[in-house]
Amino acid sequence: MKERSIRRLLDYIYFVQETEAYHMNEEAEELVYDVLDGKVEPDEAVSRILDAYGLTGDALMTDTEDHLYPGTDVLINLFGLTDQELLDEIETLIVSVRMAELLKTEHEGAFDFEYLCEIHHRLFSDIYPFSGSLRETAVTQKTVFCFPQFIESTAEEIFTRLRQERYLRKQDFDTFVDNLAYFMAEVHALHPFLEGNTRVLRIFFQQLSHRAGWHINPSQTDDARLLEADIAALDGDYQPLISLLHLAVEPLT
Repeated sequence: MKERSIRRLLDYIYFVQETEAYHMNEEAEELVYDVLDGKVEPDEAVSRILDAYGLTGDALMTDTEDHLYPGTDVLINLFGLTDQELLDEIETLIVSVRMAELLKTEHEGAFDFEYLCEIHHRLFSDIYPFSGSLRETAVTQKTVFCFPQFIESTAEEIFTRLRQERYLRKQDFDTFVDNLAYFMAEVHALHPFLEGNTRVLRIFFQQLSHRAGWHINPSQTDDARLLEADIAALDGDYQPLISLLHLAVEPLT
């Protein structure tokens, strides 16, 4: 892979992680660079991370109703870690490697709901037992996301329409950006997983954009504007997100 392409993907991974408050250090950047450059295989990179922290990734326990360790706010994980700060540190390293693994190759199949679930599994299967599975509990942050009993039927509607739009291929710039904003907002509102939804959708739509001949360059955005645009889109106002994407989307060269 050419240096320019490596830097472009590395910058995007950095953006995805940092906007979700997962802070990439020099070690993470070097590891991701080596995976993108083909110097290190992704599985080997993950093995190195686990070895460095003395982890095996097989510390399962009986699941709980809220998927948290009793008396904590920490999600049950394959490492048995209840220290959230340490878990975040390891998760940042591993998920960054898996993002690089996904972004360095073009997805040849359909951009359907099954593939969204596959991305979730590939990003988080080294960490959480629920990777790739749909959540069974309601999630409320700054808004109320899709209720779990409606996730599959709502996803069918969203991804049927995305298929009808031919995954946004062969569209002019304005049409592509308008549609990209709409589908990003719809998948965001769907919020089908217990954890990692935003990271998954940003990888999904970057790959979809690449397949359509575009690249999402986040250099013209910032966390505050993106958060405001995401919230507005959830409320049905897509214009702030469209405006950001007008600045961020560029031809893939």
